[in-house]
Amino acid sequence: MTTVSAQPAPFGTAPVLTVGAARPLLAMMTASHLEPANILRRAGLTTGIFDAADDTVIRLSDYFRICEQMALQGGDESCHVSLRPLMVGTSELVQARLRGCTSMPDVMEVLANSYNIIHGHRYNQVQRRGAMISYVIDDAHFPYAFDPDDAFVILSLECLLVYVHVLLLSLAPVAVALPLKAIRTRGHASARRGHLAFLGVPLRAGTATFGLDYDTALEAIPVTPAASPVLSARTIYGGVADMLDQIQPARLATPDIVRRVEREIAGGRYDQAEVATALGMSVASLRRRLGEGGVAFRDVRATMLNSIARTALGNGLAVSDIAEMLGFSDGRSFARAFRQWNGMAPGDYRNRSELSAIVP
Repeated sequence: MTTVSAQPAPFGTAPVLTVGAARPLLAMMTASHLEPANILRRAGLTTGIFDAADDTVIRLSDYFRICEQMALQGGDESCHVSLRPLMVGTSELVQARLRGCTSMPDVMEVLANSYNIIHGHRYNQVQRRGAMISYVIDDAHFPYAFDPDDAFVILSLECLLVYVHVLLLSLAPVAVALPLKAIRTRGHASARRGHLAFLGVPLRAGTATFGLDYDTALEAIPVTPAASPVLSARTIYGGVADMLDQIQPARLATPDIVRRVEREIAGGRYDQAEVATALGMSVASLRRRLGEGGVAFRDVRATMLNSIARTALGNGLAVSDIAEMLGFSDGRSFARAFRQWNGMAPGDYRNRSELSAIVP
């Protein structure tokens, strides 16, 4: 075992990783018959994100949002890393069980037990040793779809540790820091781990298991499940992504605010108040920040909904289903909005797209 310091994150305290580290997701989408452009659009990302150089830095929240959309669109919450798919709805089951927790150790035990039941094996454990309480993942016999020592498998498990830590953080009172002391990984000490640097604790590489080691002071921190944004999110992936986006430098530039708003809308938050709350600001502050860049929420919303609608029409979804998905009261309301955005009815747009696909 080697103990090293997590490498400094390029954006200060921002949680990030590289395009190269996340690039295997692209191949997994293709192998699973998922359309990468659809996944990325619904995640609120540009479709060319994987065209960048391997060392290009992206936000760790982007990784989780891509995973969320892969789970939702592919029907597998393991994101095709496991040979045993997890049905969509697994997050809801885990979230429901966690809402009854009354302490941090209780959260850890329920989380470990829930995933052990779901996976059918005791991969997750809560261990107590002296003044330490740890969440441990022993994946020695896990049915991976890849080589267990593949770099992407290691990344996935390390991100799962982030997932657990951020979930715990979401349950703690505001401004309370969790007493995380160290991170353990099966990965090699020489590998870059900028995605763990924001946690600011020593990294113990080359261990037999993955783990988060906390001081037992964690046991005295109260939990408030009803106030957790992760437990109220559509999926835990999405809730963790929202929490990670709050771990950023003090002020975001206007383009970043627009991008964040686009992500929230792509994730199913269509109301301005809901988006503002998810971004940790008031509606007035959000309106002012967008106004600084000469844009309005309604315009950003219209652009994103139109993009989602056009993709859905191209994929053959019924107008009524698209209307419901985008929060319209009925198909006629959606069709009226679509005409305003594109100058034609949804059916005409679909017919034109089908013709374009046939005629060179």
